[in-house]
Amino acid sequence: MKKVKVFLDTLKTPKEAGKHQLDITVYDDNLNVIGNAKTILNVVQPKASDKPVNFLCIGASLSSGGEWVNELNRRISSNYGNPKGLGFKGLNFVGTSKKGDVSVEAYGGWQWKNFTSSKEGAVWVEYPNKLTSEDQHSVWKDENGALWQIETLQVDYLKFNKYQYHDCTLPKSGTLYHVKNALHQEPIKYLSSTPGKISPFYDKETDKLDFKKYLENQGFDTVDVVYADLGGNGLMRTDAQALSREEYCKIVVKEAKEVVDLILDACPNAKIKLMTMPFPSLNGGLGTNYGAEPPFNDYLNLVNYHIELCKAYDNWCKEEKYKDNLELVHMSGQFDSEHNYPYVEKPVNTRCQTTERFDVNGGHPAPWGYMQMADAVYRNLVKEFYSEKND
Repeated sequence: MKKVKVFLDTLKTPKEAGKHQLDITVYDDNLNVIGNAKTILNVVQPKASDKPVNFLCIGASLSSGGEWVNELNRRISSNYGNPKGLGFKGLNFVGTSKKGDVSVEAYGGWQWKNFTSSKEGAVWVEYPNKLTSEDQHSVWKDENGALWQIETLQVDYLKFNKYQYHDCTLPKSGTLYHVKNALHQEPIKYLSSTPGKISPFYDKETDKLDFKKYLENQGFDTVDVVYADLGGNGLMRTDAQALSREEYCKIVVKEAKEVVDLILDACPNAKIKLMTMPFPSLNGGLGTNYGAEPPFNDYLNLVNYHIELCKAYDNWCKEEKYKDNLELVHMSGQFDSEHNYPYVEKPVNTRCQTTERFDVNGGHPAPWGYMQMADAVYRNLVKEFYSEKND
């Protein structure tokens, strides 16, 4: 396979608002030009919105802690910090899960289909936790033989997802036995179990999905923008392994459309932002906490899935029915995968004290990685709601 080199022209970060041309040239490994193109950087000056902006984040583990959403709020709403906040008023966060100064609707391990389901997709167990991040995503077996995968570790609780999405129920109390991928493999003797959250858009009284009522219950009449951090967790599904990347991405988009249609039926003017996934760790993180097994031990295949899903989302955004509401937000192109994951320094070999950096998480960023995610959303949000329109 030929190597390629991409060169951008010497355009510096623009200091003035307006349109700035950027030239791109692509060379092969022999420095032969194999392609070139031009694009326009449309630089805008932030400007306060003349009306409130109701913001909803739906997603999975990259958003469930609220790290990037809190930083986004700081950059828009405060007048302190670095980069200094804009100090704009009226950014309101919709969501039933409170995280710091914001609210989100994001839960570890979730997929699009969780937002249209009335069934619990996970379970919390009460356990005096001795596990560490190296045990995240390890697989365990209950006393009935059903498999469960650790999604979240807290001081006295563990959250398990159904491994490969079976229909079994975890016993109320009992013991889980290690199957694979954990560093600490002693049996987990848990004291109790509690079903995880169902779709927040599901109304138990009417036994229906009702996004309008979901908003009313929080004191909102509409939502202006929805950022969706979803699409990655489906790779653990058995149908994802059995189908081609293109075929499986079609299934993801089909499930996503059900969620987006539900939102747009209630809020026809809402802007839906489909966030692509940051590329995974380049330096050992996939082997540390994903067990170095398919699909996560094949980095190229994983990156190609990210690219294929990005293409599927992009094509969806161009469909006539959705083109005025949907937009793709390229997180992967604005995220430094080489340096943004948590890491340790360890000896390069057993006889040498020289150390090297080694990532300890394959897909969940270090704190500064979440800040870079916030920067990417900040740029998009400012363009959409906090600037003079510059078509």
